[in-house]
Amino acid sequence: MKLRVLQHEAEARTTRILTYKLNLIRSLHHQGQHIAYRVDSSFADEAGALARERALITEIGRHDLKLGPLTNQTDGGEGTSNPSEESRQRRRDSLWGDANDPERQIANSWFQKLTPVKSVPIKPVATFTRAAGLWKNDDTIGMKPRQAGAIVASAIANRVLLEPDCLLPRRLEIERVEYIIENGVGRDMISNGMITLHDATVTREVLRLTQLGYAFVVKAFGAAALLDAGVLTPD
Repeated sequence: MKLRVLQHEAEARTTRILTYKLNLIRSLHHQGQHIAYRVDSSFADEAGALARERALITEIGRHDLKLGPLTNQTDGGEGTSNPSEESRQRRRDSLWGDANDPERQIANSWFQKLTPVKSVPIKPVATFTRAAGLWKNDDTIGMKPRQAGAIVASAIANRVLLEPDCLLPRRLEIERVEYIIENGVGRDMISNGMITLHDATVTREVLRLTQLGYAFVVKAFGAAALLDAGVLTPD
């Protein structure tokens, strides 16, 4: 018999999936703390149990809605039942596509919170014919929020945990479309010390986030938003 109550802790221990919920569990484990469990009630059928789940989430409040401490990112009650067409439509309306993968759902949702993709300094590979290599500019341009946006976009799309020395691909995929960080933005980030090149393969570079770059990204977007996106872990 599978115990649903233990599912999230098992996921945190055995996978590299990045979500706010799983990162919080991993942080507690790292601090030597343990997850406690309490049975609220029992029901003879699934419908009753799912209704109680929805009621508890509403009563306690979700962190992502700023209503409480819960790490749930839905109103609950989905369980193992197939979602209704109404539920599917709500997802289509609120996310960029009806993604089945929970990671993609979170990434899509957070991209909307971040900014429309067209305003992020990334370009579709198929139409960006001027894509070229990255190098240090003669003139150094200071760290800018637009550059931090490129870093965050790559972290979310590629599911990379933001920390000093983390590796971020220059290319990223959103809704089956491949994008690339613009030449100028990439070169500016090298010039101002936000990143270094871990792999200099032209147009397929891998960027290494420096300590200074990491600090600026967190300052630009705020730790709370990055925690919610699943690309930062609690201290």
